[in-house]
Amino acid sequence: MSEHDAQKAILEWLAYCRIFHWRNNSGAMVSEYKGKTRFMRFGSVGSPDIFVLKGGTCYGIEVKGPKGTQSDVQKEFQVRFEAAGGVYVLAKGIDEVAARL
Repeated sequence: MSEHDAQKAILEWLAYCRIFHWRNNSGAMVSEYKGKTRFMRFGSVGSPDIFVLKGGTCYGIEVKGPKGTQSDVQKEFQVRFEAAGGVYVLAKGIDEVAARL
């Protein structure tokens, strides 16, 4: 299953289970407005793809495809997130998410 398909399946499963969650978009883009070029970054670098809030606990779910691995900035985010009390889930599909929630 591709990363995109896994992420879609996880989001659909969370919605089906009525678990409060949101897709965390992050990245950067360049745009032009009134003749000026602007660089915009959104989201935190290294942050997970999906956040879940359940039972007072914040979960960060990083979705990877079959051969996907975390980048160094994602690993650093995981360390900081867990140190702050969050639960970080590295998932390739619904099974890993269901087991941790």
